This record gives sequence, C-alpha cells and structure tokens, in this order.
Amino acid sequence: MKKRAVCIILGVLLTGTMFTGCGKNKATEAASESAQTEKEGIGEDVEKDSETDKKSDKDSADKDTSSDKKTSATETPVATETGIPEEETETSDAEKIAILLPNEDEWTRDAKELEAKFTDDGYAPVIMYAQDDADEQASQVSDMTEEGVSAMVIAPVDPYGLSEELKAAKEAEIPVIAYDDLIMNTDGVKYYVTFGGRQIGQLIGQEIIDKEELDKLQEEKGSKTIEFLMGSLDDTQALFFYNGLMEKLQPYLDDGTLVCKSGQITFEETGILRWSMDEAQSRAEDILEEAYQDGEAPDIICTGFDGAAEGAVNALQNNGLTLGENWPMITGVGCDEDAVRDIAESEIACSVFMDRRVLADQAEDMVNVYLHGEDDPEVNDYEQYDNGTKIIASYLCEPQLINIDNYEILIDNGYYTEDEVKPETTPTPEPTVTPEITEEPDVTATPEVTESPEATITPEVTEESEETATPTPTEKVTPTPKERVTLKRSTKNK
Repeated sequence: MKKRAVCIILGVLLTGTMFTGCGKNKATEAASESAQTEKEGIGEDVEKDSETDKKSDKDSADKDTSSDKKTSATETPVATETGIPEEETETSDAEKIAILLPNEDEWTRDAKELEAKFTDDGYAPVIMYAQDDADEQASQVSDMTEEGVSAMVIAPVDPYGLSEELKAAKEAEIPVIAYDDLIMNTDGVKYYVTFGGRQIGQLIGQEIIDKEELDKLQEEKGSKTIEFLMGSLDDTQALFFYNGLMEKLQPYLDDGTLVCKSGQITFEETGILRWSMDEAQSRAEDILEEAYQDGEAPDIICTGFDGAAEGAVNALQNNGLTLGENWPMITGVGCDEDAVRDIAESEIACSVFMDRRVLADQAEDMVNVYLHGEDDPEVNDYEQYDNGTKIIASYLCEPQLINIDNYEILIDNGYYTEDEVKPETTPTPEPTVTPEITEEPDVTATPEVTESPEATITPEVTEESEETATPTPTEKVTPTPKERVTLKRSTKNK
C-alpha cells in the first residue's frame, strides 16, 4: 500500500511538471509573436528586401502584396468566414491591367490573346476600345489612372494625342507599355513592344529584288516600272518601313533599273493617311490614269499595308486589267485574311506576317517582369525608337515573309483555318460545265408545232376574200417557235 501511495504521489508530481512546461512554451511563443507584431507595428525592419533598390519608381510593398495575391489565387478555393469562396475574393482583388485598343473590328484577335495571357498569369485584364476616337481613348487613359490600375498596355489611336494623360499616369507610377505603335511626345511610356518596321521594309525590298531579278536587269541595263503606296503619315512604324524598304531599293532607283513614272517616291508623297484602303485605291487609280496608258500598269506596286494592296488590285480591275495580262507584282504588309487569300490566288505576290500571339505574349511578359520580376524586362533595341521626348527601350518581335510558296504555314500553325484563306476561285469552274443545258433543244424539238402548216391548209378561208390575207398570221405562227429556240440557246450559251 505504501509503495502504491508513493507511486501515485510521484505520478501527480510528474504530471504537474509536464503541464507547467507546456504552459511555459506557449507563453514564450505568445510573447515572441507579440514582440514581432509590435516591431512591425512601429516600422522596424524585421527582414531586408533585396529588391527595394531595383527600381527607384517602384514600391516594394506593393510588389510583395501583389505577389502574395498571385500565389494564393492558384490555391484551391476555401470558404471564408463570410461564406464567400476564397477564390472569388482574391480574383476581385487581382491587379488590374488596362488594355486600350483603337477599335474592336481590327483588334479583336489582339484583345483575346492579351486577355488570355494576363488572366493565365493571375491578373484582371480590362479591355477597352476607343472606336478610333482619339478623345475617347484619352478619356479612357484618365479613367484608368484614377482607378489606379497596376499597368496599361496601349495601342494608340493618335500616337501624338496622349501626352497630358500619360503625364498623370507617370505621376501615379503606373507603367505604360506602347503596343504595336509608338506613343509620341511623352516620357510616360516605359517600354515599347512591336514588330520592327525597318526590318519589314527590308524583307519586302529584298523580295522585290529577288523575284524581279533586279541584279540581272541592272547588268543588262534594263528597267522596270514601280509605284509606291506607303503607310500612314502619322505613324512612326510606317516611316521605319519606308526607310528599310529604300535601303534596299534606292540603288536601283538611282541608276534607272527601277523607274517611278508618277514621280511619287518620298514618304510624304506616297503615304496614305490613317491606313485608308479607299484612299489607296483612289491614289492608284489616279496614277494609272496620269502615268500609264490604257491597258498598261507598272511592273511593281509596292505598298505599306494590306489595305493598300487590296486597293491597288481594285484599281487595276477597274482599269480593265485581269490576272495574267500585264499584272504587276503587288506587295502588302500584315497578312490579313483577304490578303492571304489573294496571295493564294496570285493577285498579291507577298505580304509580311506578324503573329499577334507573339506580340501579345511579349507585352504580357514585359508587364509581369516589370511588376514582379527580379530583373528588368527583356529588350532588344535601345536606340531606334525616339518618341520626341526620349528613346524608348523596345522589344522587336520577328516578322516573316509570306508568298504563294509558303502561305499554308499560316494554316498549319493554327493562325487561320483553311476555309478562311483558301482560294475562292477553285470551286467556280464546275458550274461552267453546263453542256447538259444544250440538251434543251430536245425540248424545243417540237416540230409538231411546225406541223401547223396542215392547219394552214385552210385555203377555204383564203377563198373567201383575197384581202383577208389570213396566211400572214399563220406565217407568223410558224417562225415564232424558232425565235424562241434561238433565244433560249443564246441565253444558255452566255
């Protein structure tokens, strides 16, 4: 009994000691947490952020917070105390990226690509179209600045019309990425992503040299005629394209291998304001009328965009030219659906493909790295793009020349479906095979009607009165079926 009592007492003492130890550990942890919270509350640095000095105009606290948001947004949704799934509250707080585009008709593909890529990376993209209204886009920039979006991607309606609005965006420390076209006369643009206009011009120039065998023609002292329909006069990319093109073609213009009969060669003379297809067609018609005789056309029509190439095709057709008869080499830029179809049909010789998926991906990557990356966004051009205020660090995506030999790669890579760009002329020959229609003479082979002469064997009627020349009506009855037959034949033959 004594031993048992001693054991019980020892057990009680041991248990008490254990509880005392646990309480001391919890108290220590609580005190430690309290001290940590107090330090954070009075602004003491608990942990140094190695990225605070990376960029002078970026707030490291915002970066850490937004980074946490992006990480938590990928977690499985969990119901919160309010009963709202955690995912819903986090996506509503995701960083907003404003994507401002000129119009919906021509920029839908870009919008879809940009939206998908930003969404996949945890952002909340806001797509806005200005419907080609520069004032409307300026107002959108102001609205997004006031809303405090994390960044803006802008394809400008008017490259010169956003200076004041972007001044406010810069003051609000909102990074702006110029998309496709450079925004001018402002220091509120951080980066520029595009396809190199100069490089595109060089691609087209070299294709003309190769396909028209200008080097061989130069040796033979021969010549070919050329006319130019360039891009918009207010667009820096159009000017870069012109400069790249002339780097290739100017030597042939100087020695007479290439002859521009209209005399319109400079950028100012050849530019088509606001990329207007109608203006390009009107300009092409004027050139044909003034510099070329009926049925003539230049050997080469070099354009700065697909709409101008389409306008040139229309002008040639209106002037009576058909494919295969003095049809010139026509070049475009952009590879839109109609242009690719025209390439397949040999109406347009070539165009330049600029994959909008690549452009959108690069723009999204540039924004993401700027906001949350350890290094600066990747750029590959530091000197070409001066917007009048400063040189804008740029990333130039790679363009690709497309002609009849390789246009099907646009189908293979999923950019277009076969139905969108296949030639329309291939199915049409079948309806012309309509010789069966000529079998209708069997229907007209109703000489029974011509047997009506038996009906004209009514001399008794003629005997009644010679003046009542009844044979004349009956004579008219017999030729009319023949007239109907010949009319039917001539109509079907057409």
